[in-house]
Amino acid sequence: MANNEHLNKHIVYAGSDIFSIPSLQRLLDLKYKKITVLTKPPKRQGRGMKVKNNPLAQFSSYQNIETLMPEDPNDSELLERLKMIKPEALITSAYGKVVSEELLGTFSLGNVNIHPSLLPRWRGPSPIESAIIKGDKETGVTLIQMTEELDAGPIYTQKSIPLGEENTKRLSEKLSLLAANMLEEFLPSFLEGAQEAKEQDERLVTYSKIIKKEHARVDWNENAKTIDKKIKAYYPWPAAHTYLENKYFRIWDSKALANNEEEGSPGEIVDINKEGVVVKCNGGKIILKGIQPEGKKEMLATDFARGNKLEGKSFS
Repeated sequence: MANNEHLNKHIVYAGSDIFSIPSLQRLLDLKYKKITVLTKPPKRQGRGMKVKNNPLAQFSSYQNIETLMPEDPNDSELLERLKMIKPEALITSAYGKVVSEELLGTFSLGNVNIHPSLLPRWRGPSPIESAIIKGDKETGVTLIQMTEELDAGPIYTQKSIPLGEENTKRLSEKLSLLAANMLEEFLPSFLEGAQEAKEQDERLVTYSKIIKKEHARVDWNENAKTIDKKIKAYYPWPAAHTYLENKYFRIWDSKALANNEEEGSPGEIVDINKEGVVVKCNGGKIILKGIQPEGKKEMLATDFARGNKLEGKSFS
């Protein structure tokens, strides 16, 4: 677009969590002049149940960006507001709200959603965790056109990265930076109307599910590789957890060991070495490297083992 006219287009950027911040920061760095943030309203959270803004709302407030925080993005009040300010494009990234066709129709240049998977694989709310749990060899980011069906719109572009031993926190950081790079490259031509989208192949669709806290309870009757993947997938939330002598333990780092037939029952602590606490599974063993005992901060498992007699005890 000649003379950087795209920088003058009015963009509504919708998001809520940390994943959505790097892309918004990139828009600011690139000097897009008209940005309105759409995000969720404050809610009570934490032990003290204090009212807090979500991470994107905190960031936009710090940057002095106009911010809209409706409980329902499809209510008439927001629609009237958008009709009045006449934004031209909508970008969504981890917004967490369903947007109606009527709202999408208020943007003259259309919309783009940033989705952290290689669609059509892993539509839904937990694509990063699902890729880790299933042992995918690669993942990535897809930019799609939004439709009323969640994550089912046509694909503008996507890029992949190898998936190794990352946990959700680290992988989310990588993908959020990839998304920012993709948006920088994609947006000028999109705002010129020069981007085409291709329909997803419905034969290849897989779905991720809403994650609940109970999903992260460790089942020591599973094999070591499965448990290790879940520990990585559920960090930082809801955090894989287990019990030792009726005390709650979170696990935030681990390493699966090769399958073997050594003695021990599932959940039993069979060794303590320089890497951590070794636990027998129903198929192999796993080294717990990072834990958080009930009422304490995250710590290395080796540090916890020094002050506690663990060998022979069992997690449940």
